Amino acid sequence: MKKIILLVLIINSITISCQDNINNNLTPEHKEVNGTKISIIPPDGFTTASNFLGFQQTQSGSSIMILDIPGPFSEVSKGLTKEGLLSQGMALKKKEKLTLNDLPAILLKAEQNAYGNIYTKYILAFGTEKESILINGTFPQNIEDLNQVLKKSLLSTVYDSGKNINPFDTVDFEISSDGTDFIFAKNISNSLIFNRDGKIPTESNDKASLIILKAFSEVDIEDKKLFSMNRIKQLPLEIEKIISIEPIEIDGISGYEIVADGKDKKTGDKEKAYQVILNSDSLYYMLFGSSVSDFDNNIELFRKLAKTFRRK
Repeated sequence: MKKIILLVLIINSITISCQDNINNNLTPEHKEVNGTKISIIPPDGFTTASNFLGFQQTQSGSSIMILDIPGPFSEVSKGLTKEGLLSQGMALKKKEKLTLNDLPAILLKAEQNAYGNIYTKYILAFGTEKESILINGTFPQNIEDLNQVLKKSLLSTVYDSGKNINPFDTVDFEISSDGTDFIFAKNISNSLIFNRDGKIPTESNDKASLIILKAFSEVDIEDKKLFSMNRIKQLPLEIEKIISIEPIEIDGISGYEIVADGKDKKTGDKEKAYQVILNSDSLYYMLFGSSVSDFDNNIELFRKLAKTFRRK
């Protein structure tokens, strides 16, 4: 799962409370989060987010974000390490072990410095042997009134494991894999993942996969070429050499296509990367493909798929 999502949440021995048993039932105050199996009671003043799955309070810069991870909670919870938290610039302050509607859960409280401000973050993690859910509640540390309010909101969570989700409902874009051997694998945090076997992580011999996502930029991107070159270096793949960078236009949006040589940061295995970034006002769409073998054929496959990108 390392190429798809970095599981960097967080357990430490600073504070550990006794296990609490929480049983929630749906109420008229609960709101379903479209595209998830989660219903929650958002705090007053929070509205449905437009850029992610969850709720936001634009004025204060606070948010509740929901992330569905395709992995058993018994395994995901093993990745909740102090080192993982520190690597993301977060300092853990408290840990609580819970049972949420008969499911094992962990509630973490951390602090993070971002955009020149200090934010408090509550992270509720729970799940089954099929999937894990992370709910992040974040607010500026100086707004102390939101401390208990946000925590209470997270702990109002109701999870419907049997709910059927249309993975394409939460994104405003699509690609077509018709005529290729790629199939849709998973929607994770508003990104679509395609590979050859539909598994996360893929078990195909070449480990080829393509991720399509939409992201928002805090500032205007003036040098789009430079932005694309810097963006590919932020991915969980060590880029050794940019082979080519060319202007491209897809669905009426201009951007840049990059092909690069890289290697796995842990194993050192050789990989080849393909990236397209299409810039549109204060947001951009990114398509990122990688494989560990059959490089030429896979790069052409990624190109073919990228050209089918369309906004809905």
